[in-house]
Amino acid sequence: MNRMYSAVAACFIFAAAAFAGPQIEFDTKTFNCGVAVEGVTEKIAASFNIKNTGDSTLRLVTVKPGCGCTVVKFDSLIEPGKSTKIEAEVNIRGYHSGPFSKAISVVSNVDKAPVRLTIEATIQAAIDLSENYLRFDSTGVKSKVITLTSLKQDLKINSISFNVDNVTADEKKVQKLPITYKLSPSDSTVAAGYKAYKLEIFAPKYTSSIFGTFTIATNHPDRKEILIRGNFAK
Repeated sequence: MNRMYSAVAACFIFAAAAFAGPQIEFDTKTFNCGVAVEGVTEKIAASFNIKNTGDSTLRLVTVKPGCGCTVVKFDSLIEPGKSTKIEAEVNIRGYHSGPFSKAISVVSNVDKAPVRLTIEATIQAAIDLSENYLRFDSTGVKSKVITLTSLKQDLKINSISFNVDNVTADEKKVQKLPITYKLSPSDSTVAAGYKAYKLEIFAPKYTSSIFGTFTIATNHPDRKEILIRGNFAK
């Protein structure tokens, strides 16, 4: 009988020892920031709640963002039964439309293995483009058609020009060529209320192969200019 009591007591002691010390608990390891508008939203913010469910002080040894665009703030010491937050701010300038994800690695005195926290968002373009480069080859193609999609239901193009890169040494400024175009709105909307527009861009007259950038001026308040690299081959 004494042996049985000893065995039971040993089990309780082992269990107590197993759960002694700090314990880390996250309310979530993935924070979704929702939709951010490209060129308008500069920063997104995320917050991760942490609770110490153990019986001694929890220490956050390192909280390391995956890149320099993410800044974190946190309290490194968390007493038993207390909670704190890791607050993160991500600079999304320069990122284009589509799914967006950044990671934060957390190491504590509970376990040396890092815990991965993820910040997610969807970057939504004010105007999305079907092409990011326009190439007019030497086969005699007179125009190119690209698709623009936007939530703006009355999108208009004010002008299009082509700024030439490869100018000769004696030219004092970059040559700018006016471009003829035609914008045709569709009669229906695409996913999530976006409206599609067909933009036909006509090749200008040129005597040699040129490279440069198309500048498309629009009436969209959040994207007044669209820049697309391109070339005309001779």
